[in-house]
Amino acid sequence: MFKILMGIKKRLYLYVAVDFVIALLVGSLFDIQRMNIKPVSMLAVFIMLYPMLTGMEVEKVKKAGRNFKLIFTTLFFAFFVASFTAFVVSRTILARYSEIAFAMVMVGAIPCSNMLIGWSGIADASVEDALVIAVFGLLLIPLISPFLLKLNGGVFVRFELKVLFVLLLTYIVVPLVLGMVTRGWIIKKKGREYFMNIKRVFPGISATGILLIVFFSVAKVSRMVLSHPVIFLLVFLGLVSYYVIQTVLSVLAAKVLGLSYEEGMVLILGATASSQAISLSVAATMFSPLVVFALAFKPVLQVFYIMFLIYGLGPYLKRILRV
Repeated sequence: MFKILMGIKKRLYLYVAVDFVIALLVGSLFDIQRMNIKPVSMLAVFIMLYPMLTGMEVEKVKKAGRNFKLIFTTLFFAFFVASFTAFVVSRTILARYSEIAFAMVMVGAIPCSNMLIGWSGIADASVEDALVIAVFGLLLIPLISPFLLKLNGGVFVRFELKVLFVLLLTYIVVPLVLGMVTRGWIIKKKGREYFMNIKRVFPGISATGILLIVFFSVAKVSRMVLSHPVIFLLVFLGLVSYYVIQTVLSVLAAKVLGLSYEEGMVLILGATASSQAISLSVAATMFSPLVVFALAFKPVLQVFYIMFLIYGLGPYLKRILRV
């Protein structure tokens, strides 16, 4: 089991891609369009967020970096610049497809959280600053994201702002508190070394929740999507456009602000990557399966794009940003 969970963690993009294809096939062969997936979605949400927030040691923020310029700029890009970019893409490329356009608005309104730490480590960026940004970003999501979603996406999908606020608060605060209690109990009973050892499987457990939501949500809309293959192209073009615009703007900002590569890469990753678990959780329990479908396409594409940023553009960014 340990090896399986570690394998899912390392190759999540591959598992999501396979899960995506199987769900399309199952949904095309069996009529499950009327199936109520809310109970499965709620279970998947808990599986996704509880292990993720148990492994996220928010207490370390006290000892982490205090690069306020980088922290403020990254959070500004992650919420407001990203939302503006998503607004532009939703009103142009995706304007005729309201549910897919709303999914794009969600991409911009709910930024990356704990994954920013992992990506920063891979990119040899400032992990200490990434930790602070990830924690503050996570805590700001219930306060900022509902208003951004209402402002930019209310024209596409109608929803109650208060309901979304409570849902986000529940999905973040409850698992965060439970995670802190669980983490403290494990360290007290078994020691920190034991916790650090089992912590490695937490992302794999969270990933199984993502796979559950992706499977049932994609299968539910499979027949509609397969009968309108242009949806695949629209989601792809929308996401790629979003990533490219965010990358260009954040690289320019890093250059203007005189950030080092270690700092600039945190800004670029924070501005470009967005949350998988939280956006899927909210979409699966509050919005239509087609919104979830568009977001389910994102994990695969985002992983490849982030790897391109790190390994493809990384050497170039090291030349244009001060080292």
